[in-house]
Amino acid sequence: MILTALSFAACSDDTFDFGNTLTAQADKLDISDTVYQVTTRSVLADSVLLRSSKCYLGRVKDPETGAYVTSEMMTQFNVLNTYTLTAEDKITSRFDDDMAGADSCQIELYMSTATGITDTLAALKIRLTELSEPLEENVRYYSNYDPVKAGKTRSNGLVIDKMFSYNDLTVSDSLRATSNYYNCIVFKLNKPYTAKDGTTYNNYGTYLMQQYYRHPEYFRNSYAFTHNVCPGFYVSVHDGEGVYTEVPDMALRFFYKGKNSSDSIVSYSSTVAGTEEVLQTTKIINEKAVLEELQLIDTCTYLKAPAGLYTEVTLPVDDIFKGHENDSIMTAKIGFQRINNVIKDDALSVPPYILMLPTDSLSSFFEKKKLTDNATSFYAAYAVSSGYANQYSFANISNLISSMYHAKKAGGEQWTAAHPNWNKVLLVPVQLKRSTTSSTTSTVTGIEHYVGIASTKLVGGSRNGHAPITLDIVYGKFKQ
Repeated sequence: MILTALSFAACSDDTFDFGNTLTAQADKLDISDTVYQVTTRSVLADSVLLRSSKCYLGRVKDPETGAYVTSEMMTQFNVLNTYTLTAEDKITSRFDDDMAGADSCQIELYMSTATGITDTLAALKIRLTELSEPLEENVRYYSNYDPVKAGKTRSNGLVIDKMFSYNDLTVSDSLRATSNYYNCIVFKLNKPYTAKDGTTYNNYGTYLMQQYYRHPEYFRNSYAFTHNVCPGFYVSVHDGEGVYTEVPDMALRFFYKGKNSSDSIVSYSSTVAGTEEVLQTTKIINEKAVLEELQLIDTCTYLKAPAGLYTEVTLPVDDIFKGHENDSIMTAKIGFQRINNVIKDDALSVPPYILMLPTDSLSSFFEKKKLTDNATSFYAAYAVSSGYANQYSFANISNLISSMYHAKKAGGEQWTAAHPNWNKVLLVPVQLKRSTTSSTTSTVTGIEHYVGIASTKLVGGSRNGHAPITLDIVYGKFKQ
């Protein structure tokens, strides 16, 4: 009966006659509601765990603060167990006459839609650096991980500098206008390359081919490939600003000529790609001093991505249960209103989704690849429709509030002292991974930190000048 009452109470605005109409005379249900105020503040994100299959690259200036946000990336390449090359005796491209080789080789980074503040013609100088060893899969890499400081880059390996803009003006307008064209950064790997064993090849493609013919076992899977042939590459930003883009696809490609089954000489290409099966990371560099200044502002709170600021919410759990120890919390509704940005041009986008979860469970949620359970963790979309416009709304967090109360009650004063965040939750910008189940529906399969550029102010702070943030509680209990 209580479950039935819960479902009806969540949907109805007319709650106070509920017990008289639904239940029998002996089981009348008392319904009451109370509004509580909550407090919020901004907190530093510091660094975030990144598991995204998409990397980010670029440097832009936050138009709101003037601070720079820089993203650099590292990628490995995936080799399928079906990978094959043309037989070596059929290769007509030669290196030193006695060795099959590649005519050319390159790494391609394909760019997705640029952020709204990207200057499509701005120039950025980036550097491709060969890693000395692969980043291991069983290690958690956060957004502040630096492969250079960690000693993971090869001191005498490949280092290639590249200037690029989001719109490559060296490509004709007609080609860029075609539907199958993707903006791409190309690193040419055509200079002589010296492997770790001291052997020098005319280019990196020839090195890859010779490793294949001499050690085919290195190409049976990605682990063997990354640990014996190609540990991966790090792409860092060295000069310029104005470009920040998602890099969803990467490819390591080499070209050669060989004879086909009819002995005709044809051109071939071979490609290994950066995919979810191998490790990819994004390194995020924020101006911490600027974020620390924003954190101290008490007339609002912030959500800033990537790895910038969260909003922490203190829930009045003790007040909610005072005098209601034996009542059931039927619904607990809360919304967080956005403060419109006064910057009209080049304003940062609003985080599309936020995650609400207990402050102390932030790390474990992402490290264990959890999904929201609507009991202690929830997500909400930024809403622009009427009724819920310009805010993030959580329809019912009653289970979360109840779990906090009972944990404190069971633990006692010592437990509370050891868990100072027991009644606090964080609002964290996230991106959702979905799988399509039909033409009209999809299922959330993963939740990751939002790595794109996004920012917004929320109503709140200790000196909030707007209407207070309220938590609407509906109680229910059966009359004695």
